[in-house]
Amino acid sequence: MSDSPTPTPRLLPYSMPYWDESEVAAVADVVRSGMWTGGERTSDFEEALADTVGARHVVCVANGTAALHAVLHLVRPDRARSLLVTPALNFLAGPAVARQLGYDIAFTDVDPGTLNMDVASLTQVLAEVAADYDHIVVLPVHFAGVPADIEGVLGAAASYGAVVLEDACHALPARYGPDGPTVGGHLGTLGAVFSFHPTKPVGAGEGGAVALADDVLAERLRYYRNHNMRREGTDPSLALDADGHRKPWYYQVDEPGHNARMSEFHAALGLVQLARLPQSLARRQELAARYCEAFGGHPRLRYTPGDARGTSALHLFPVSFDLHGLGMTKGALFAHYRRHGIAPQVHYTPLNEQPAFAAARLPAAGMPGLDHVSPGLLSLPLFHGMTDEDHERVVNATIELLESEVSR
Repeated sequence: MSDSPTPTPRLLPYSMPYWDESEVAAVADVVRSGMWTGGERTSDFEEALADTVGARHVVCVANGTAALHAVLHLVRPDRARSLLVTPALNFLAGPAVARQLGYDIAFTDVDPGTLNMDVASLTQVLAEVAADYDHIVVLPVHFAGVPADIEGVLGAAASYGAVVLEDACHALPARYGPDGPTVGGHLGTLGAVFSFHPTKPVGAGEGGAVALADDVLAERLRYYRNHNMRREGTDPSLALDADGHRKPWYYQVDEPGHNARMSEFHAALGLVQLARLPQSLARRQELAARYCEAFGGHPRLRYTPGDARGTSALHLFPVSFDLHGLGMTKGALFAHYRRHGIAPQVHYTPLNEQPAFAAARLPAAGMPGLDHVSPGLLSLPLFHGMTDEDHERVVNATIELLESEVSR
């Protein structure tokens, strides 16, 4: 009789939410309250987020995409020729909603040392296209939680009359520098957009937020997320009865808004997760440091996170393999990890390769930084609830890959 086959280990994802009975109790409290939307938990979450990032205002919405949509809609002048400029290494949400709102799209290269927007490429793109547009929004991404060169981005944008909106969906609680403000607290930008997808450091099931300093834009966002319905400042000829008494049911809509409210369930989850953020970050820092010690700087790796200043939110742990040196395809990389029960992910397929953005404007100099890191780029598992045994499995599988000649 033959020996029993060795069981395949459970598939380890690149990320998963961490929770305990605190989240269960918080959601149960919302159920029992009967106030499932429009209650105090959302405003409490907004206040807690504002304290965390040092922002004057935080406005919560249904998800990060809704946050991007709302800001890009509200800041776009009527009938303006509008352009969104963002790095090609990015999730599709920002460019997608911009296109739907009538923006043209332009992509920049990335810095191969940080995977963030390359300021020289941004400057080149703006120099090439700015004269064609009335309104330009620059959307840098704090990729994997590593803060972008926001001062460089602001300087380049200002030279061409562009405004800056930060995609900080990876970046809670990243800092602009070791002693600098938390991402979201910078006063030189339109604001910063956050996401609370379950894979994020603060996972609320779904949810998004905009952190900003502008009082007027913050008020407009609060109305916009609720269909632009207002009870204050209404037209007396419409809001009052013939006897001059206010109609208690009346609300006024001057411009169509959107239903982008955050539910009380998501806000309750977010409050618990936000309170645990320091613990979560400390665990991710510990795991990332072990990764870097095990294989950081290996000659067959073209990129590993190198944030020695401790400013990254460490949402992801992206690495880029030298596929030519390994003699492998990216598909073979995935197959190797799958054999070890590990499910890495790719963040992301470059947006200039997506048919939806075939008309996007690209820098004349090309994107050498992206071309260097993208072919072998994938994200290794990194999350709060990852065990030491899980981490060791990933390290061993990666070292085996880097040091072996099995693929040749």
